[in-house]
Amino acid sequence: MSKMDGVGGYKKIGTAPEGYGTYTESRNTMAFDNTNKRDVLIPVDFPNIEKIKEIQKKYYDIADKIEPHIAVTFPFDSDISDEELYEKLCKVLEKYKPFKITCHGVSTPVGESNYRFLNIIENKNIIKDLSDDIYKNIIPEHLEYRDRYNYEPHISLANMPLDEEIELDDTFEMTVDSLYVERIGSNDESIKLYDIDIRR
Repeated sequence: MSKMDGVGGYKKIGTAPEGYGTYTESRNTMAFDNTNKRDVLIPVDFPNIEKIKEIQKKYYDIADKIEPHIAVTFPFDSDISDEELYEKLCKVLEKYKPFKITCHGVSTPVGESNYRFLNIIENKNIIKDLSDDIYKNIIPEHLEYRDRYNYEPHISLANMPLDEEIELDDTFEMTVDSLYVERIGSNDESIKLYDIDIRR
């Protein structure tokens, strides 16, 4: 989505590969046209999720278009059909079982960036492994692009100029037991295609 979850943990700033976007100094962010692309996300629904939503409503410019989530892939183009993508994701998920995540602390992914991320401090490695498996087994043509950036699973809190630095000392815990695939609409809205349970 024009959402920056599309690229997590930036280490590079400048012109992105063709078709992915360009750096915009005025917002310290990347501008993307991801219309009609798909991506794979983890829905998040912590007991205290409203604290995240309150921050997003103030500082995250697509908070009204998508629920809080963790991006497992960047938005991608592919000839693979929705049905085949579903089947291949189910196959990848056969080796996984539901797992707990804990989130705590706010970080800035790029020096002067407006972005603020909620850090995943427990089992982030499982999400990274899952991302690896999806890219290598389903969309290998996009692996080089993902690896060009320092993908770090996270939850985006802000991508707009802050009135004051975000203070969020809460700890957020949940069990990850599903993924979902979205298609990105022309106005950056999230169009959910389907959920996939992690069952093992």
